Amino acid sequence: MLPYIYIFDYPLPMYGLLAILGFVLAVLLAMSLAKRYGLPASDVGFASFYCAIGIVLGAKLMYFITMLPKFIKHFDVFLDNPWAVLIYVFAGFVFYGGLIGGALGVIIYCKQFSIPLKPFMNVAAPAIPLMHGIGRIGCLCAGCCYGMKYDGPFAITYPCNEMTVGMCGVSRFPTQLVETVVNLILAVCLYFFVRKGVKKDGQPIGIYLVVYSIMRFLLEFVRGDEIRGGMLSLSTSQWISLLLLPLGIYLIFRKDRVDRKEESEYTE
Repeated sequence: MLPYIYIFDYPLPMYGLLAILGFVLAVLLAMSLAKRYGLPASDVGFASFYCAIGIVLGAKLMYFITMLPKFIKHFDVFLDNPWAVLIYVFAGFVFYGGLIGGALGVIIYCKQFSIPLKPFMNVAAPAIPLMHGIGRIGCLCAGCCYGMKYDGPFAITYPCNEMTVGMCGVSRFPTQLVETVVNLILAVCLYFFVRKGVKKDGQPIGIYLVVYSIMRFLLEFVRGDEIRGGMLSLSTSQWISLLLLPLGIYLIFRKDRVDRKEESEYTE
């Protein structure tokens, strides 16, 4: 669609630009909510560096795991040209890997500086779908994460360019746009929910996990990029969705209240 924009004849990938934009806006959103939960905005900013490292490492590692069967099958190619093969198997990103890696980054930050994790869980809830929704627009521009062949309403057809080789002129289901719309609606709803004040710590992030896990599980059936691997007729992302769904349900319904005393002690 629009893989690059050019500034002074220098190509800038839209995927990377929108991913960075989404991350920055997500951090700013979380910082704007931090004070309501006794969390200094500066801590959100510092934790975001840990989060960013975790996102990149987790997304790359998960992509490698999905590529591992092909890597093993064609190991002889790796022996002939190891550098090219390594670039190939680490070339992409997997969102769920980034989500898990980013969460681990924040947990490490909280452990290192003895900061309560619960406030981070609350302010991160609307920030995650905001970042992801904007990032999926980057996927649309780059021609990745595309859907299966589809000629119905809202179908999209990729033009012929270097990023969509083999897909040009083929109508496909707009999976990226569906994820963008659902994520942005979810971000707005969770923002007002978190801004109003939650009765249970972790409940907003639980809502996010439940909604996104269900949506992602269903969308995988209309994805056309089988490069991500799978097992027993389900994709890697569907298996992860099945694991995260009960975690989200637990966070929504667990008997735990917001500990304002703990938060006030932290801010003093």
